[in-house]
Amino acid sequence: MDKLLIEGGARLNGEITVSGAKNAALPILCASLLSAEPVYLENVPNLQDVRTMLKLLGQMGVRSQVDGNSMMLDASSLDKPVAPYELVKTMRASILVLGPLVARFGHAQVSLPGGCAIGARPVDQHIKGLTAMGAQISIEHGFIDARARRLKGARVITDMITVTGTENLLMAAVLADGETVLENAAREPEVTDLANLLVAMGAKIDGIGTDQLVVRGVPKLHGARHAVIADRIEAGTFLCAAAAAGGDVTLRGVMPLSLEAVIDKLREAGAQVSAGDDWIRLRMDTRARAVSFRTSEYPAFPTDMQAQFMALDTIAPGTSHVVETIFENRFMHVQELSRLGANITIDGNTALVSGVDKLSGAKVMGTDLRASASLVIAALVADGHTLIDRIYHLDRGYDRMEVKLNALGANVSRGTTSGALAPVAEPGAPLTLALSKGRIFEETVPLLAAAGITVTGDPETSRKLILPTTDPNLRVIVVRATDVPTYVEYGAADFGVAGKDVLLEHGGDGLYQPIDLNIACCRLSVAVPYGFDYASAVRQGARLRVATKYVSSARKHFAAKGVHVDLIKLYGSMELAPLVGLADAIVDLVSSGGTLRANSLVEVEPIMEISSRLVVNQAALKLKRTKLKPVLDAFERASQGGAHAVAGCHADTAAAGA
Repeated sequence: MDKLLIEGGARLNGEITVSGAKNAALPILCASLLSAEPVYLENVPNLQDVRTMLKLLGQMGVRSQVDGNSMMLDASSLDKPVAPYELVKTMRASILVLGPLVARFGHAQVSLPGGCAIGARPVDQHIKGLTAMGAQISIEHGFIDARARRLKGARVITDMITVTGTENLLMAAVLADGETVLENAAREPEVTDLANLLVAMGAKIDGIGTDQLVVRGVPKLHGARHAVIADRIEAGTFLCAAAAAGGDVTLRGVMPLSLEAVIDKLREAGAQVSAGDDWIRLRMDTRARAVSFRTSEYPAFPTDMQAQFMALDTIAPGTSHVVETIFENRFMHVQELSRLGANITIDGNTALVSGVDKLSGAKVMGTDLRASASLVIAALVADGHTLIDRIYHLDRGYDRMEVKLNALGANVSRGTTSGALAPVAEPGAPLTLALSKGRIFEETVPLLAAAGITVTGDPETSRKLILPTTDPNLRVIVVRATDVPTYVEYGAADFGVAGKDVLLEHGGDGLYQPIDLNIACCRLSVAVPYGFDYASAVRQGARLRVATKYVSSARKHFAAKGVHVDLIKLYGSMELAPLVGLADAIVDLVSSGGTLRANSLVEVEPIMEISSRLVVNQAALKLKRTKLKPVLDAFERASQGGAHAVAGCHADTAAAGA
């Protein structure tokens, strides 16, 4: 069972990109059930709940292809409209398959759901709405069994505002016969995001973003492409963390308008907050002021931010009142915050928080998703070390939270109950540098030599994967190029050298990248066979088949240019794809261009210049700073003054252009 070890006291500075919204991604995944054509999704967060939903859909017969944060879902051959208890019990959002299954297939069997233990969250409104639309529903042996030849349009007034209820009924209504009016509908941005996808698939929906949704049913939906919106709760969590710890943090890829209620309270707490179309910056130079708040439905203060803001209030001078109006039993984090020294009393649905001078590190455990996030925030400001157990809750809703926090300067380590905590060994241990075989290794050796360090071994002639150096405080590990960011991220290596191409494709966003080493330089480019008129094909709007292992970078490039492509992922011998008719073009690294010419290909469009970067584990930078900084300084001096590196880049560019 995973746990986090957090050393408190560090201010947070820098910027991160917010992941796609969990609460938007889950219903959107379920919406793929409504069409026999593929649905292509972007910006899907890498979360346990997403993986669980994909597994659930897969058991029903949905075919999926996942590539990082992009995926394709194909429900054309679905053969089993049953959601079993084994999967549904772990995630309440599994109930969202009910509406789509009944709407398209006329039958669904869905186990009663599980998820966070934050009180009763009944599905009676889902059942009420589907019954009004003509479904025959029974509940036996823990399963909801729903049947209907074709759902009929109806006017549905829910007894309360329910987000998942609105989403389920909305998905059911798009294929119903006639008009459905959903009154008292949830207005959350995640509901709007789902509605926008459904419209892209051919649904007819009016009133999107309001509390009345009018849906005119259609016989069928087609496939679509859609990017999941940013996670406003993840954004709010990091804003609260920055307000508690102090510092200057910028969040990218966000929707500030979706967080107005939280931002207003942060400003009331003393934070300086500015925002643009897709970014938010928070600066906090003083201690937070106590702020009272009440949770309610969107656009009011979200219940999913209650625990995190309460953690901020625990160290704010004065007294604050926190009123929870959405769920009962959503104060389970209070007991764990109290173990850190917080002063909180509960009276019904109200928490009275009296700010304390300081919190102290202790062993605590997560009880639900947002409670776990509140413990992380409290641990960031507590004296000493805090160990948080049962963080599987956290992984349900936050994509690599510890990596993003470390990128802002926090000191967070992940480990397991049975094993050592991952990122950083004891400060007295040798430094570990991760390198890949080939050009990066060869061009890093002179930089090490400039620091007076020689690697005693050659990975091309030796099978050893751990190589000593002449410096007893440094060793080199030899790994695959694509694995360098992972070894550094999880602390198996203190620092490493990776190409920009690898960092873009394999999760370099959360890593500290202090130095462009100006080595292993090349370009990522589009290449086609001799005689293929690429420019004309693009002008005519042709749909091109492009082979590449750089799917994410290629997709962004072609999308920005408005070029229609089908990307085919390969792992090597890229030049072969056009020669045997697999692809019209390739996207690959180009240095001298010799391999292209040897295979009758020509470079037609550069995408970006590539060089190799030094990447550093944030916790190592703190705990091993005495050993690490001289090596980093030597790398920087060598990369700036190393004629071999600059000449190499320029020579490659000139040769490739010749």
